[in-house]
Amino acid sequence: MRATTESKLYQIALPVLEDMQQGALRTAFLQAFAEERESLLAIEHTFEQLTSRCYNNEALRRFFASWSKTNHSAASVSGLACRMTLLAARQQDPDIARQLFKVCSSLQRIIDEDLGASGRALHADLFYVMATAVCGDDAWLRKSSCLQSAQEFKAWTDRQRLRERDHFRGLIATLIHELYTHSEVEFIYPLFQNWFEHHIGIPVARIRPTVAWVTVHIGGTESNHFAHAAEAVQRFSEALNVPVAADMSMQICCEYLRRKAMVMRDCSKVLKDNETIYTID
Repeated sequence: MRATTESKLYQIALPVLEDMQQGALRTAFLQAFAEERESLLAIEHTFEQLTSRCYNNEALRRFFASWSKTNHSAASVSGLACRMTLLAARQQDPDIARQLFKVCSSLQRIIDEDLGASGRALHADLFYVMATAVCGDDAWLRKSSCLQSAQEFKAWTDRQRLRERDHFRGLIATLIHELYTHSEVEFIYPLFQNWFEHHIGIPVARIRPTVAWVTVHIGGTESNHFAHAAEAVQRFSEALNVPVAADMSMQICCEYLRRKAMVMRDCSKVLKDNETIYTID
């Protein structure tokens, strides 16, 4: 197994982690990424496997249906923001209430682009264009196409944000999601560009709009979202005068990466069982 420093996802995440404010949260995330090196390498392997050749439509439908469950978080982040306003409304101290509304604002800055608040396309629509072009149709939207581990991943992240009594868990789960997504999109962008042209056979003129879901997330977009998520954590901690728990933060970060890797390992098995032997020149 390669060392952590040879994980490309780790290397992409590292500068963002090192820019974090010194403290328990930074230490917890650095330790979690180092501890979960096998998870990161498994994820990388699956994306490299996917983009190395052609697969039949059924395999691609199952991949994109499952992968999408690990990506689309805007609805539950919005729900977490709603929980913050509900918590603010219960406060007798108006200063605490105002601070909690600032937490809500930080969370909303994460999902502005996802929900088209800037007047641009909804990110879910961009993913639809990409996945449908690759799969040949939109049958990937069927629930039956989604792997069980992906459904469980989505249920777990939703539970952290929407149902856990400790709001910190939802904030930390959001923070790790934004950091991981930053690494993932930066890692897959060149792979997808080459895959679409040489293996999927999408005309060069159509590659840019097809890969738009990836391109809107690169170049600092997700690292900026990570900064907003970190700001939400800090503001919540200050509002309620409760320190961030390092052990809990590391546990959530590790579990996120393990669950993500489980989904991708299952996707890898589907791809391996459905390889074709041709490519498009």
